This record gives sequence, C-alpha cells and structure tokens, in this order.
Amino acid sequence: MPAPNYRRRLLLLILIASALRLLLAGMLELGNDEVYYWTYAQRMQWNYFDHPPLVAIWIRLFTGNLELQYSEVFVRLGSVVSCAVASSILFHTVRRLHSERAAWITAVLYHCSIYAGIIAGLFILPDSPQMLFWCAALYFAVRIHESPRGWKPWIGFGLMAGLSILGKVHGVFLWFGMGLFILARQRAWLARPQLYVAAVLTALVASPILIWNLQNDFITYRFHSERVTVQQWAINWSGFARELGGQVLYNNPVNVLLVVAALAGLRGRSSATNSSPDDPSADAFPTKPGMAARSVFVWIGLPMIIVLLLLSLLRDTLPHWSGPGHVTLLPVAAIYLAEGSLRRSRLFLSLSRGFVLLLCALALALTYHWPGTMGSKDRTDFGFGDFTLDLHGWSETAPEFAALYQAEKDSGNMPYGAPLIAYKWFPAAHEDYYWCAPNDIPVIGLGDLHDLHHYAWLNRWRLHQVNLTQAWCVVPSNEYFDARTQFNRWYQRADSVTTITQLRGGQPARYFTVWKLSGWKTDAVIPVQGRAAH
Repeated sequence: MPAPNYRRRLLLLILIASALRLLLAGMLELGNDEVYYWTYAQRMQWNYFDHPPLVAIWIRLFTGNLELQYSEVFVRLGSVVSCAVASSILFHTVRRLHSERAAWITAVLYHCSIYAGIIAGLFILPDSPQMLFWCAALYFAVRIHESPRGWKPWIGFGLMAGLSILGKVHGVFLWFGMGLFILARQRAWLARPQLYVAAVLTALVASPILIWNLQNDFITYRFHSERVTVQQWAINWSGFARELGGQVLYNNPVNVLLVVAALAGLRGRSSATNSSPDDPSADAFPTKPGMAARSVFVWIGLPMIIVLLLLSLLRDTLPHWSGPGHVTLLPVAAIYLAEGSLRRSRLFLSLSRGFVLLLCALALALTYHWPGTMGSKDRTDFGFGDFTLDLHGWSETAPEFAALYQAEKDSGNMPYGAPLIAYKWFPAAHEDYYWCAPNDIPVIGLGDLHDLHHYAWLNRWRLHQVNLTQAWCVVPSNEYFDARTQFNRWYQRADSVTTITQLRGGQPARYFTVWKLSGWKTDAVIPVQGRAAH
C-alpha cells in the first residue's frame, strides 16, 4: 500500500476549508468587532486606541485599498488567507520536528479549532494577522533548535515575534515563553549574541506602537491596563468558570482533550530525554530535535493559558485571549496522535471535524431561522442577549433608513450632510458600515472616550464635512438608551421619528428607533482624538 501523500492532503484541506470559510464570509454580516476594525482602515495610523495596526493593513490590502470594502467576503479575505498560510507553516514546522503524518494532523486540528479556524480564520480581527506571524515564529523556534548558532533562525524568530505583536500585543508571550524555556532548559543560549539581536529586532518592529502611544499619552496602555488590573482581591469563581469553559469551547473540546493527554504523556518522558540546562553540549541537536525542541511549544503555550486562567479568578477575561497558547500546543497533541494507532488518530480527527461543522451549522440555523429573537422580549430592550443579531439584520434594514434620510433631506426637514450621532463604538460601527458610509452619511461620536474608542480619532477628519445643528440618531432595542438624556449635553431637543422593525422568521427580532436631534448647543464640547474641541 503506497504511503499517504500528506502534502497533497494539506493542499486539499486548505482549498476545501478556505472555500467553506469564503461561503460563510458571504453569508454572515460583519460582527460588532469586525465593523469597528473596518473603521481603523478608513484612516491609517501607526497604532489605534485598542490595538496595533496590522488588522487595518489587512483590511486595506485585501479590499484593494477599500475599493471592495462593502463586500464582507473581501473584508474577511485576509483572515481566510492568513488561516490557510498559518496551517501550512505549522505543517512544515511539525514535519521538521517529527513526521509528515504528525504535520498533517496538526493542520487538521488547526482548521478544526474554533479560535484558529473561525474567530481568527474567518472573522477579521487583530488575531487574524497575529496568528500568521505567531505560527511563523514557532517555525523559527524549531529552526533555532536545529541550529542554535545560526543567525537566520534567530532573526526570523525576532522578526515574526515583532510582527505578531503588531497584530496584537499578546504576541509578547512568544518572548515570555521563549525566555522561560531558555532559563529552564537552555541557559547556554544566554551567552549567544543572536538572542539579543533577535530581541532588539522584535522591539524595532513593534516600535510604532510605542511611538504612537508617546504621542497620545499612552492611551492604549492605560485602556488595556484597566481591562486586566485587579479592582478588588476577591475570588471570581464565576469568571474562572466562564474562562475555563470558554477556552474549552473556543479551542474545540476534542483538541483540548488531546492536548491534555499529550501533556500528561510528555511529562512522563521529558526527564529522560532533555539535556541539562547548564550543559553546553545542549546546543547540538539532530535534524529532527524531537522531545527537546517539542518542549518549547509547552513553554510558550502553557504560560499564556495559565496566566489568563489565574487572571480570571480576579476579574473578567475573554476566552479567545488564550487562543494562541492553545494553538501552540496543537503540535504536541498531533505528535501524540501520530505516535499512536492509525485508527485512534482517525477517530479523534473525525470527532474534531464533526464538532466544528456541527457548531457552524447550528450557528447558521440560529442566525437565519430562529423566529424572532432568542433574547429579551421586553419592548424596552427587545433582543438584548441575542448574539446572532450582531451578524444579521443590518443590511436588511439599511434601505429603510436610507429612504427616510433621503426623503427628509429632499423635503427640507433635515439639512444636507446631517450626520448620524452615536455615543459608543457599538452599535456606531454597524450603523456606519451598513447604513451610513454607503450613502455618504457621516457618523460622529459624542460621548466619553472609553465609549467612543477610535471614533474620538475619526471625529478629527469628519467634523469638517458635517453640519451639527441637526442630526440623526438610531437606537437598536438590544442596545437601548434614551437619546434625550444621552445627548442633552450637545442638543436641546430629541424627537422620535419612526421605528424600523427587523423581522426574522416572520416575527420581530429587533427594533430600531430613529431620532432627530436639534438645537445644537454652541458651547458643547466635541471629543476629538481623545482631547476636547469646541
């Protein structure tokens, strides 16, 4: 029986998985975060309030410099391409480390990870470009094991780590894990200049983040520090349960089970195969470094997971933050499967594929066919808690608002170029992408900086084209607020005009209340770039 051609299998896997992702990309509307990151691409910066610039560059690049920006497929195309390339890089990484069979299993597990294959592989998020360069950094980590004295592997690792940080600041865990590994297992490397040159290269590549923050009062660090700073020293068991359960779900329970089993097996064998941390001969590794090189994945991936689990005991966290850590451990799980029976590996790969396909089918069914809303039925916050509304309904209701806007402008009831006002980045970004930008309606943010986020920067470029004396405001029922009180610092009057109803399955899923704001207060303060302007 001929040996399997795993490279051909990899190509087919990437083509089929990418085609399915592109299909989903065209079916699902952009989510809250995705439309917000689309606003990044409207004005390129070295850094942004929330994240580094790579996600904006990806959107610019794959939409043809915004020529195709109103197609969800092209907005998300960079994520699909990044996922395909990242899985190929992991394949070649594990092929060098162990075998083509283990490499193939790694690629399958990667595509079956909810985090890697959907969150970062379908939706356009900072994680999307980050995972491409994160996986490339893992490749160079293995190359360093093959040739610790060589310059190219170290330079490659430093460059890829820097680009990973430019995607998302979590990329610093690459160096954190590598540093722990060196201190624990390869202290002889501390005498090598390559290590320090690579670290300097990472700092140089990531330096735009620091330069921008120097110019903007370190607003990114102050914002993110508030997200992770412990407010009170009390055990948050519910937050820990959400984080743990979320990590298992987001990374595919089958994959997580395999990682746990592989780590248990690795722990029992490591003491007999690893070199002494102070042994200079530890620099000499064979072409396939095996157990010694494999452990670097553990040192990079596991600390990230543990840190976030511990943090969740003290404050709320988001499960996808730990995604790169789980991806880093997939090669360990794949090697564990590859060293077992063919029947066992086929079973677990089928279970992993089945889970992700079932979850996608369920998400599509809920998004498009659930009658009405799964959220609140109270009229004041109708639809609140229904996550599917982030991905559905905006494009369907956009023509109604456009027709109302045009009719009011034509009748002279509202001035030409009257903006839509929002106080928070969501749902402002959804209204911006689906309702306003295609119709040349400017969106202006009036509120506090920590609610507006990047809209405080967008205001700088948009204010010159608007007449603020009268404005529009749209309030979705699932994100309800009272426009009269929310904007009374800027406008003397707010009048409800009409309500647009989003239907699903013939039943109301959400209501959009349209307001007119008038009586602009001439002494009102407009937030611009995080600073006040009149």
